[in-house]
Amino acid sequence: MKLIVTIPCLNEEENLGDVIREVPRTIPGIDQVEVLIMNDGSTDRTVEVAKEAGADYVF
Repeated sequence: MKLIVTIPCLNEEENLGDVIREVPRTIPGIDQVEVLIMNDGSTDRTVEVAKEAGADYVF
């Protein structure tokens, strides 16, 4: 089973890196955990921070 953690965000460069790093990448009973960032038109470095912090997908 795959779990995709979806995080909606708008201009969250200051907090997003910590949030992504806190998502557990191993959970008993779950084969794969992925992080999906739903960016709502951020004008700061939200997208760059998400990628640097290890988000699997950024839209």
